[in-house]
Amino acid sequence: MAGGAGLVACGVLGVLTYSMLGTPSTQVISLVGDAIFATAVLLFAIGLSPGASVVARRPLGVTAMVIVAAWPLVAFVISSLLALNEPGDGSMIYGYVALIVPAGAGLVAAVQIARAAVLPSPWRWAPAWALAVQAAAWAIPNVIIVAAGPEAIQGLANVLATLGMLAFLVGTFGLGILALILAAQQRPDGVEIYRSA
Repeated sequence: MAGGAGLVACGVLGVLTYSMLGTPSTQVISLVGDAIFATAVLLFAIGLSPGASVVARRPLGVTAMVIVAAWPLVAFVISSLLALNEPGDGSMIYGYVALIVPAGAGLVAAVQIARAAVLPSPWRWAPAWALAVQAAAWAIPNVIIVAAGPEAIQGLANVLATLGMLAFLVGTFGLGILALILAAQQRPDGVEIYRSA
């Protein structure tokens, strides 16, 4: 329940940040959203009780989810440090790391959530679906650049920005709402009333 509420709050703050781009408070709101996201993901990974961990507290799943949780904050610090220096090899290396680390950790976490079978089927696959939507939101602009050239991006900038925001909302607001619904389907004594397949 707490993790789901955190993801919903993170989604709301993300929309607020997107609507306030260019204002001084954007960075603060974004940082608060990243901290809430990290807390929510850690709650899902570790849980307030052993049965509340979506990865059944398996080391690989917990490790992947800790990386997913910490990455936005780590990326903020690294990008802030890189902004103080001249663009160079460090920025290029960071670009590759920023692509590989969260995608790899997210994939491992999604598979571990599905394998742990703590969540009912088919909802245990929801993080993998969210990851697929985010991968598509990253891939579509790159395919357009390769196929039609950078000029095509100029005309589609608003559409692609909206696509990116929708992918973000699926991974935060969507998964948060799903977590709240699944948490509400449990009896107070902890007995699950949904049927898992």
